[in-house]
Amino acid sequence: MKCPICGNEHTGKLSKSRYFCSNCFVEIFLSKKNKLELLKISEDGSTYPIYAN
Repeated sequence: MKCPICGNEHTGKLSKSRYFCSNCFVEIFLSKKNKLELLKISEDGSTYPIYAN
């Protein structure tokens, strides 16, 4: 999975449909209906949505 924000090709796989980019600290989620959701990970570990289609 290539990061849609920074283009990093070495994202980590968290689960079947979740990936993590260590360059920009974003969690990438692909739903079964191919909807993309991006979650920003804060310093305290909390997440908040930054993009959803």
